[in-house]
Amino acid sequence: MYRSVLEGTRIGTWQWNVQTGDTVLNERWADIMGYTLAELEPVSVDTWLNLLHPDDVADSDAQLEAHLNGKAPFYDIKCRMKHKQGHYVWVHDRGKVVSYTADGQPLMMFGTHADITQQQLSEIALLHSRDELYKLTQQLPGVVYQYQSWPDGRSAFPYASTAIEEIYGVTPEEVRHDATNAFAKIHPDDLGLLVDSIERSLETLNLWELEYRIIANNDSFKWLSGRATPERMPDGSTLWHGYIQDITQTKEHYLKLEELNQQLNVAQQSLDLASEQAQIGYWQASLKQGTLWWSPMIYQIFGLNEQDFSPSVSLFKRAVHPDDVSKVEQSEDQARITGIHNVIHRIIRPNGEVRWVHELGQLVSEDKNPELIMIGSVQDITDRMKLQKIKDDFISTVSHELRTPLTSINGALTLLQSGKIVSLPEKAQKLMDIASSNCLQLSRLINDLLDIEKLAAGKMLFEMKPLNVPPLLQRALNDHQPYADLHNIILELQYASQINDMRIYVDEHRLLQILTNFLSNAVKFSPQNGQVTLSASVIGDQIEIAVQDQGCGISDDFKSRIFEKFSQADASSSKVKGGTGLGLALCKELTEAMHGKIGFNSNLEQGARFYVRFALTN
Repeated sequence: MYRSVLEGTRIGTWQWNVQTGDTVLNERWADIMGYTLAELEPVSVDTWLNLLHPDDVADSDAQLEAHLNGKAPFYDIKCRMKHKQGHYVWVHDRGKVVSYTADGQPLMMFGTHADITQQQLSEIALLHSRDELYKLTQQLPGVVYQYQSWPDGRSAFPYASTAIEEIYGVTPEEVRHDATNAFAKIHPDDLGLLVDSIERSLETLNLWELEYRIIANNDSFKWLSGRATPERMPDGSTLWHGYIQDITQTKEHYLKLEELNQQLNVAQQSLDLASEQAQIGYWQASLKQGTLWWSPMIYQIFGLNEQDFSPSVSLFKRAVHPDDVSKVEQSEDQARITGIHNVIHRIIRPNGEVRWVHELGQLVSEDKNPELIMIGSVQDITDRMKLQKIKDDFISTVSHELRTPLTSINGALTLLQSGKIVSLPEKAQKLMDIASSNCLQLSRLINDLLDIEKLAAGKMLFEMKPLNVPPLLQRALNDHQPYADLHNIILELQYASQINDMRIYVDEHRLLQILTNFLSNAVKFSPQNGQVTLSASVIGDQIEIAVQDQGCGISDDFKSRIFEKFSQADASSSKVKGGTGLGLALCKELTEAMHGKIGFNSNLEQGARFYVRFALTN
């Protein structure tokens, strides 16, 4: 029976006389090392020692010594033995002293010799895999873990990477058999949520996922994100395999972003409300791609249903009043140069209603904006234009009604001043001079009002033709020389010789009207013995005509209103210098009507420089 057991289990056997060293081996013992028993003859204890791996000799001696001295019940060792072919095989040797000499010394020792090469290699591979897994988990920012829950309420973390200490503040050993220490770290407000989520995953065996907080050692809290897959175990427990990571920084950024989004939504709602009340819509357009985006308010302004139409350049063009298309296109072309799109025009709604809108946009320079993106606004100003029309009609009516009696008054005053009818005392003559001066001032105001009214109504006629610039400049200077002499101001004319052969396409009378306004303002606001310079220069394909004074300049808070009607920088100054506040507004209207551009440069105490620019022509 014993022989059958040995043959069935393929176990080698050995007998060793401890006192004499005689050794008996069976055939299987030799076969494990690739030998026959005959090849190993003569057999002795040295047969064992010669085949034992040198690195395992010390361990074998220690195990044998412990058993022989009674410190270990068996001699038990796993070691390597050299195979006949040169490689090593793993064997498991177990033995026991079975008899002793009369004086109590170990005599006979019997044992077994089993081939465990495959088992040992598998264990080594497993240990190697565990080592690799350990190294990998140490590189992860979170904890790789197994969490187990039993029906009796017990729970533990059978496995957790060392990162659990960084995240939960507990070591893997502290929670290997009891998870209480880990649960004690959960934020009280999130503990119930965590327990419920685990219960749902346990019941359904669905993926467990949750973001929750734990209390750190400094009483602050961390945000964690957990994810694990459950598995039912044979003992009725449930084992989750998962990963938990610290997401505090990401969560804080997310919460901050959520707060900002909420603020943005409030701001957007406020903007939409303000947009609706002010009848202002917003848009963004790519001048290169031809794409267009509208805010919802623009659909209302244009009388369109947002569900039925998508914004496009062609849709916008179809809505523009036919008489205003060229004006809009001119402003768009100008925006490519100046970066500013500013135009007031009419649109026609699908129901035929005509509305007035004010478009204002800005284009970022092309080097920073390759798609030529322009952003801007559209405001419905129909009511404002109606009021403006009523005001203009009233001013026009009043101006016309005043013009006839004012002409008669001026004629009468001129006759009285001439002395041909009657000689007036000196005091009365001064009063007549004051009356005449005020009459002329009122006459200029009425003329300016009527000119502006004609421009707004499109009724002013222009005699546009190509003109040489130098004769115009000289005429304007000559016309103002007496006025300059009266104020002790020096007038100077400057231009490059190349301008002699250049021409611009303008109305001569209206251009002189503009220069007259520039020069009179410059003389009025220049100090005694100051100098006013009228100049012309070439800028690209345009000629710039400018008037520079040496006055006090224009304050920053007035610069944005300088071309508005009835706009004056200082009311007290206007009383001293004289003026209606219409001159520059009229100059702007005249310049733009002749397809030119008007502008100014000024610094306080350094004077002001007003200019107009017109394209060169043949």
